[in-house]
Amino acid sequence: MLVSRTVAHALLLSFLSTPLALAGCDSARGAPKKSDHTPPAKTRGATADQTATQQAPGTTAPDPTPPVRGGRPATFADVVKKTRPAVINIYTRTQVRTNRYFVLPNRRMIPEKRLSESLGSGFIIDQAGHVLTNFHVVKGATDIEVRLFDERRFKADVVGTDPQSDVALLKLADANDLPHLAFADSDHLRVGDWVVAIGNPLGLTSTVTAGIVSATGRKSLALGGMRYQDFIQTDASINPGNSGGPLLDLDGRVEGINTAINPKGQGIGFAIPINMIAEILPRLKAGGQVQRSWLGIYVDPIPKPLRAELGLPDKGGALVKKIVPGGPAEDANLARGDLIWKIDGHDVEGADQLAWMAGNIGVGKTVALDVQRGDKHLDLSIKLGAQPN
Repeated sequence: MLVSRTVAHALLLSFLSTPLALAGCDSARGAPKKSDHTPPAKTRGATADQTATQQAPGTTAPDPTPPVRGGRPATFADVVKKTRPAVINIYTRTQVRTNRYFVLPNRRMIPEKRLSESLGSGFIIDQAGHVLTNFHVVKGATDIEVRLFDERRFKADVVGTDPQSDVALLKLADANDLPHLAFADSDHLRVGDWVVAIGNPLGLTSTVTAGIVSATGRKSLALGGMRYQDFIQTDASINPGNSGGPLLDLDGRVEGINTAINPKGQGIGFAIPINMIAEILPRLKAGGQVQRSWLGIYVDPIPKPLRAELGLPDKGGALVKKIVPGGPAEDANLARGDLIWKIDGHDVEGADQLAWMAGNIGVGKTVALDVQRGDKHLDLSIKLGAQPN
């Protein structure tokens, strides 16, 4: 159905009266690049059913416990033996303010502080001793110590952090030739695949649990400060202290970082996909807090009724809900109600993916936008600014 430019733009604006769903242009990730850690793809999950056969006289008996029987793993022992040495316990100490105050002779009052200790998990990603964990595990820590499965202990320093995706990179002091884990390609993870979680729940060292992938692409969880969410949901048991530990496939490769649980339910845990982390890993290694670029807009998914009314594709694109005054988008003449179909030559799969891509392109870089305004297509250039903290 053909719609006039004026009518089309009016229809776009009519869909902008709902409450703001995203904070700025920062809500989730798109399709991250593959990590250098990613090995060639292997077949994961169950193998075909195996039928028992009679043993011929004088021959060797077949393995009575094949790795997978009838689609269900007979044991996780091999993957645990292979990976547990690279999973670490993290002990942190933090100075915490209390509600009590000291009164100095000059009547000045200063808050009393106490030492708070906490436990978490992490895993080694290279022989040099770089460790991935959650940002909330080490946030504000004044002292970090880790313990390996073989009981060795190391001091650790924070190299880089990204609070918006809840990821931190540590470096173990005076460490080398350490066991470490390889990355999987988490974009290939399927609902129903078997996964294994290893960590330090409730101080119980090197606890192993297993389950399946219950869902992928979970977003909008009430986790303060995490703007970028694209969680793997699993029923592998995750408890306090598991945060920062790996979620592994049956080849022992990291599919994600165990991060959160739903305390109102059972068997509802969430992990950050490793591809999401691999994309920002070079910036974490560069040190400091990851600085993100932004377009200076609020975006929403394109509503289905609007797609039907304007004859738009069923998927893709993002709707500009608001322009931030004085931001990059305003300077580039983007307008409320515009539809963005491409950024920097890449198709926009949705509002969440646009937010992730815009945040990772880089501050100060100029990108091309393919924009639809009513029934008119525009090619705009925009210089990305620094995302406000």
